[in-house]
Amino acid sequence: MRKTTIKTAIAAITVASIGLTGCAAKVAPTGSGDVRVVEVALEAENAPYTYEDENGNPAGYEYEVLKLIDEKLPEYEFHYQVVDYETAAAGVNTGKYAFESGCKFRTPAREEAFLVSEPYNYFFMNLVVKEDSGIEGLTDLDGKSIASIVGTDGRAVALNDWIKNHPEVAIDFQELAASGAMADEIQGVEDGTFDAAYLSAEQANAIFEEAGYTDLKITDRVDGRDTVFLINKSETELQAAINGALEELTADESLGKLTVDFFGEDNFKVAEEIGLKK
Repeated sequence: MRKTTIKTAIAAITVASIGLTGCAAKVAPTGSGDVRVVEVALEAENAPYTYEDENGNPAGYEYEVLKLIDEKLPEYEFHYQVVDYETAAAGVNTGKYAFESGCKFRTPAREEAFLVSEPYNYFFMNLVVKEDSGIEGLTDLDGKSIASIVGTDGRAVALNDWIKNHPEVAIDFQELAASGAMADEIQGVEDGTFDAAYLSAEQANAIFEEAGYTDLKITDRVDGRDTVFLINKSETELQAAINGALEELTADESLGKLTVDFFGEDNFKVAEEIGLKK
């Protein structure tokens, strides 16, 4: 099974430094009118997708995607704030932020609460289990437990969908009322509280590098979803602009190449191969 080394992947990307306060206006093309500054919420502590680097600047795959989008939209200037999970969602709802980025799956509840973008990446889920557990996939968890995830997390939606579609597999999965740390989910497996944790290999490897687990392993992929930006309901023009840029960046394979840099393979091609990309 492929193991992504997050520090190596991130080191391969040149990240422009952007302060969290203030922003310089982008020079608009002649005749294009004023440039609009757009406040964007990036979720903290979600490496390698969105996080703060050692200097307190926004970083990660999704930040690099947003920079590519911003380059294609001279009428907008993206200004970033790195915030926690709840603050990001609440801020977009109230209009404090125009949209948020944080590895969010498309779900019915989110499509009702927000405008959503076209996919900018595909997220593949794996399991973290004990080395000697014999667990390789979700079907092996019949009569076993998966670490709790907050119900509003797209992972919980995806997992519940899988459980609903596989009634013959009795997985013990309980949702959290408030968000918790992914590191706690993996620690729950280490402690024997749960039989597995359900997250991406990239997220798990980032936690492994910090914690130094020796008796846990990451399985091959067990599921997958597309990821989207969540946009304030009133921002229809911005949604259209972002979607236009994403279509161009997907068509010219810029996003696919960026996923190779970060994840070691073209996630768009993988998604097409396994039926996620329509």
